[in-house]
Amino acid sequence: MQTIGSCLKSGREARNIRLSEVAQSTKISKWYLDCLEKDEFDKIPGGPYIKGYIASYASYIGIEEEEILKQYDSCLLYTSPSP
Repeated sequence: MQTIGSCLKSGREARNIRLSEVAQSTKISKWYLDCLEKDEFDKIPGGPYIKGYIASYASYIGIEEEEILKQYDSCLLYTSPSP
């Protein structure tokens, strides 16, 4: 199964879209987009910001937002520390 970052990156590259183009169109920092592609979510402001960035990025490159956000949510369940 692909990671969220690899899914975003491969989707972008398949459509021959530069990361700078995504940044300019979505108004999301190129650095944040690069972090998303590398699955480095800890370097991005948390909570709704990450989900919004993922959704905007996915929408721009033509990936179904709901599916990738479900994948992100399930990723959180597996990586959240137990109480």
